[in-house]
Amino acid sequence: MNIYEHTYIALPDARKKDIENIENKIQDILQKYSGKIHKVEDWGLRNLAYPIKKNNKGYYRNLYLEGNNSTIKEIENYEKFDNKIIKFLSIKLNKLPKEDSEMLKEKR
Repeated sequence: MNIYEHTYIALPDARKKDIENIENKIQDILQKYSGKIHKVEDWGLRNLAYPIKKNNKGYYRNLYLEGNNSTIKEIENYEKFDNKIIKFLSIKLNKLPKEDSEMLKEKR
């Protein structure tokens, strides 16, 4: 199993329930492939560098996941078609970071 940093940006008007639904679906996909979520970071509502789908802000969430390539492909395929998600990115890591991300530190 590999470690991934997965960040997604939800619509700025996404409700707490919408975020829970997104992460429940991600959790379901991970369970299907024997993966798991190690850590969740809520970066909150932030300005976007450029408009995406006519939005200037987005609700950022960062997840540290354990899974394989098929797991990430299925998560990204789901997110392509979820109308509450405007952007996402997955990066393979060598190991799970011990400290919080810079974005989370900046938020505090």
